[in-house]
Amino acid sequence: MLALAVFSGIALGKIRVGGMSLGSSGALFTGLAIGALGGDVPKPFFDWNLVIFVASVGLLAARDILGVLRRYGMKFVALAVGVTGMGALTTFLLGSFVGSATPEMLAGAYVGAYTSSPGLGAALELSGGNPLVAAGFSVAYPFGVLAVVLFVQGAPHLFGIDVEQERRALGAQLHPGGEKSSSEEKDACLPLSLLSFAFCLVAGILLGKISIPLGPFGHVGVGTSGGTLLMALFLGALGRFGPFDFRSGAGCLKTLREFSLLFFLAAAGIRAGEEAVVAFQSHGVLLALIGLGSGAAGILFGYFLGRKVWKMNWILLAGAISGAMTSTPGLGAAIDATGTEDCAAGYGGTYPVAILCMVLFTTFLQHLLKIF
Repeated sequence: MLALAVFSGIALGKIRVGGMSLGSSGALFTGLAIGALGGDVPKPFFDWNLVIFVASVGLLAARDILGVLRRYGMKFVALAVGVTGMGALTTFLLGSFVGSATPEMLAGAYVGAYTSSPGLGAALELSGGNPLVAAGFSVAYPFGVLAVVLFVQGAPHLFGIDVEQERRALGAQLHPGGEKSSSEEKDACLPLSLLSFAFCLVAGILLGKISIPLGPFGHVGVGTSGGTLLMALFLGALGRFGPFDFRSGAGCLKTLREFSLLFFLAAAGIRAGEEAVVAFQSHGVLLALIGLGSGAAGILFGYFLGRKVWKMNWILLAGAISGAMTSTPGLGAAIDATGTEDCAAGYGGTYPVAILCMVLFTTFLQHLLKIF
């Protein structure tokens, strides 16, 4: 069933309408169709592919993260908190005054609005694997995708941004001379060390088990997905740790990232298929509003703070907004729209903080919605 969902999802993702496509996200929707027809897969399939995905993303994003953080560190923190907080506030207001969806379903819609694959994993962990989370996620997700893709593609035309000029300016900052160093290119061509990758997984999973008491709000931690991501970013930036090499195998990591993302989304879709049908029938309008409204609120807040207040480079900001929304489809759309993978530097700068914010805000949302 997973292979069928991935195969058909890739085919679906290649279909372009008005210049846009689902890409890897197609596996989520074909998985939903299989789940709606009665298919099911064990939860460990979901968990395993999730940690491989976030470890691959973290090790890849770590390559440019130190230089970017030195220049924009605290601004990235503020962007991540502001963008995720604006989405949580919008979700709370819509959930409180429109419709009657459960807190778990609304939490799922919140992370779905932010097109967040790792965020979905964190929300499911926090809810004890409640399928209503994935149901809310699946309904809000396409509207969140639409909000991000339309913005990164339309913002240069809407706000008069010269993408080529922005690309040249950022390239000069990140890669003096216009090229990566020979050592970086050599590292990228080396094979992936499976021993180092497995070490990263073990360390990340252990970090994810640490929880911090928050009094009446219970305990909170970054979870398996957040812990693995943070560890991958740290080790990737470190480069080497004893006998372990975390800078090699970029090509293999990109393949692992795409492979695990497809199977993770397929597993999430299959497990949520039946609940998604019920959720759409009973709360479709509300969840669609959250998907579009919360996503748009966070995106616009991030743009005006980063561009109008701080005058940040558009290439970097497009990636930073996608990272603040923990949005892999958003990063893909930003790379397509700008024509450069330098967006990933901004993405890696906001992404880890946004993961922590998604965990905290999802926890607060569930508690507050139960109270109000």
